[in-house]
Amino acid sequence: MKADKPRFRFAPSPTGGLHIGTARTALFNWISAKSMNGDLILRIEDTDLKRSTEEFEKSIIEGLKWLGFDWDEFYRQSDRIKLYEAEAQRLLKEDKAYMCFCRPERLETLREKLISEGKPIGYDNKCRNMSKEEINENLKNHIEYTIRYKVSDGEVKFNDLIRGEIKFSSDVISDFVLIKSDSTPSYNFAVVVDDNDMKITHVLRGEDHITNTARQILLFNSLGYKIPDFAHLSMILGKDGAKLSKRHGAATISQFRDEGYLREAMANYLSLLSWAPRDAEEIFYLSDILNKFKISDISKNPAIFDIDKLNWLNGIYIRKKSNMDLFDLILPFLLRENIVKSEDLSNIRIKNKILKCVDAFRDNLRTLAQFPDYVRDFFSNEIKYYDQEALEILRLGSSKIVIDMFAEKLQEINLQEKAVGINTDIIIDDEKAREIINEIGNRLKDDNIKGKLLYMPIRASLTGKVHGPELPKVISILGIEECLNRIGGTLNFLIDN
Repeated sequence: MKADKPRFRFAPSPTGGLHIGTARTALFNWISAKSMNGDLILRIEDTDLKRSTEEFEKSIIEGLKWLGFDWDEFYRQSDRIKLYEAEAQRLLKEDKAYMCFCRPERLETLREKLISEGKPIGYDNKCRNMSKEEINENLKNHIEYTIRYKVSDGEVKFNDLIRGEIKFSSDVISDFVLIKSDSTPSYNFAVVVDDNDMKITHVLRGEDHITNTARQILLFNSLGYKIPDFAHLSMILGKDGAKLSKRHGAATISQFRDEGYLREAMANYLSLLSWAPRDAEEIFYLSDILNKFKISDISKNPAIFDIDKLNWLNGIYIRKKSNMDLFDLILPFLLRENIVKSEDLSNIRIKNKILKCVDAFRDNLRTLAQFPDYVRDFFSNEIKYYDQEALEILRLGSSKIVIDMFAEKLQEINLQEKAVGINTDIIIDDEKAREIINEIGNRLKDDNIKGKLLYMPIRASLTGKVHGPELPKVISILGIEECLNRIGGTLNFLIDN
């Protein structure tokens, strides 16, 4: 490894799924590493034993892989406990840390007292100057303890790559825990030890970690480690300016995937939360911007999560796909909604119908999950209902003429093609359907049956509605035999009603 090679890390805690904010952090670390020809380390910070789960870790990793973010090295903090223990003991020996025997009840009482007095919450250093005799007595009595860091007087400052110089007075930082009573490291201690051991050169994370950075710089200095460059991303807010929550459409990346968002659209949108190319382009694949990206161009202003813009962007990426690619992408949604079954996929007629539906409705989609609702009626054996407009059209005297002529023409083609062994459900296409409609229109033009008086009765007899995709596409999707069945059902419905 070259000493000067940029090394970034994405370090999620497996106490929840991969949400929008953490996914954006992952993206900016990934793209920073790629744009600088560096390495990206994935580090699972799982020392919060009560909240960390294997399920969340798996979900995070699956989300990263789905988005296309790869990494060069992988670590899990729970495998590195001995390293943290050794470094904590070193700080104890160098008198830069001490054992704290305060019980949780005392610390909670202290916290409530400080809150009631309007003072900053922190530790009062009760155990900082404990004598060796007191320490040994407590150890002899097996009293649990934590290891706390001794904060020295002075100023902490660093140059944030996004925000510029940031300063903290150590007066606002009380002695903090390095090793908890269960022997696991605190967040601030573990990340410093890890960042040094993994030779991290850049720490890129959310602005909620700025106060942690001050503590961590103190530790870097006390441990004699090289301090990495820091950059803190802005918060992501809802359109109303409030902290992002479920009511704004926030969800895990796996939920967005399951709702039919494309990975390319998600990655593109995440990159626009606090950053944009200088050429103002908004639609791009990540590979297209590697030579344009700079950490210093990331905005320090809050990012606004706009689900409408994400939907717009996702629709664009859907339309970029070929029909065959979309067929593969929408198939899980059709199976999930029981519109088709897995055994149906060996049927060329069903596969052909799905492809025709893809072609007919692709421009309407904002998410893949919308597709089943658009096509559900095309996979039913009958028309489920007729809307009011359709009924009004169907009851016109001229509509019976149009429908009968349309059925007659379909039957004529059906008999001709079957006579030579051709499956009309497969061979009829948009152009053939258009020819049928035009022929009927020419035959009826002297009766002044044209426009909506021609198209709407046919559509209504096939779908029960007067709006939808182009009529030739509807005919092509259904196929001749299904069109004849539906026309027969419609005529029977009109007789009975």
